[in-house]
Amino acid sequence: MEIASTHTWRNDVNRKRIDYEAFGIPEYWLYDPTGGDLYGFPLAGERLVDGAYRPVEIVSADADHHWGHSLMLGLDVCWELGQLRWYDPVTESYLRTYDEETHARIAAESSRDASESARIAAESARISAETARDAAESSRDSALARVQQLEEELRRLEGGQ
Repeated sequence: MEIASTHTWRNDVNRKRIDYEAFGIPEYWLYDPTGGDLYGFPLAGERLVDGAYRPVEIVSADADHHWGHSLMLGLDVCWELGQLRWYDPVTESYLRTYDEETHARIAAESSRDASESARIAAESARISAETARDAAESSRDSALARVQQLEEELRRLEGGQ
């Protein structure tokens, strides 16, 4: 895939294309983010057939949406509103852009952090409940022991009368 720039576009459509064809590169794609100011078209693809490049059909829904299918990648190469996008016809979804992937990763990390915080809070509440239960049991055991002491003291005092 060549991406048009003011410095390289002539090489992209001439020398590089000839070299890639000679090297047997199965597909050659040209993407012009300007919409065609440099290449004369926003998107073009060629496929090697019997040693020579043949055009890949480019579908144009309107001036802002063009695409062709890459057999090598199994993806549609799309020019949409000046952006290069990749569409997977099997999953019927676009591959994420770098920014979309970054946002998704950050959201997943935030969700994971929130889940971990909730797990820690639940564990802390469990430990607090166990500690309170243990303290209550200890207090009860102390109270029962004191009652026994007092009962024994009472019996002793009553027996001494």
